[in-house]
Amino acid sequence: MTRTAKTIAAFVCRYLDALLYALWLGVLCWLLLTGSDSAFLHPRFRFFLAGGAMLLAAFMVVTLSGPKPVGTGWSLAATTARALLLMTPLLFLTTVTGQGMGAHALTRKFTGMEQQTLSRLLERGNEPSRGADRDPEVSLLDIARRMKRMEGRQVVTEGLVYRPAIMPENYLTLFRFAIFCCAADALPVWVFVENTGVEAFEDENWIRVAGTVRIVNFNGTDVPVIEADTIVKKAAPSPAEQYLFF
Repeated sequence: MTRTAKTIAAFVCRYLDALLYALWLGVLCWLLLTGSDSAFLHPRFRFFLAGGAMLLAAFMVVTLSGPKPVGTGWSLAATTARALLLMTPLLFLTTVTGQGMGAHALTRKFTGMEQQTLSRLLERGNEPSRGADRDPEVSLLDIARRMKRMEGRQVVTEGLVYRPAIMPENYLTLFRFAIFCCAADALPVWVFVENTGVEAFEDENWIRVAGTVRIVNFNGTDVPVIEADTIVKKAAPSPAEQYLFF
């Protein structure tokens, strides 16, 4: 290896890792400052991202202030391979930013037992009524966790539309995803909506529904149905605002 090649190899070995740390640091800071981390991570775990950003800053300082590496063909190849590996999650992040989970994810995660699962996880299925329960504005998570007490109540809620071919006439599924930790454990939360005008809405449309909750038996399981008085299409919220957190 010539002296020039060794100089280039040493330069790359010294600064490439620091550049990657800086890129990762910038990405984490962007996620934290814009709140975009909520598109895949529960806000309660945001401190992990903050800790990661501090570690990356420390790694960058150590890399730049440490001893100069000896540039060889092998060390250059190893550094390049490591850099490509560290960049893979960043490339993945660019493809998922601005996207949320929709009907495709629902069909993969749907079990029919989500309401019961959420009630057990939250252990609030029989919690006493509070003044807030009189507020018609509720989330699908509120309906799922207090399903029995919601029966007969006027509610206003919103979510995504799913109308599979087997869906009965005048019905649609209204759903969102609830997150306990991150998008990997996202649990679909859903209700059926009954209205003669449901054919006007397509899969993954965001809608706002106002109506009365009733409970029906579906395949041996009690599930909530909203007898809708009005259904209004709305603009899709940002991915960071599409999920429910519990």
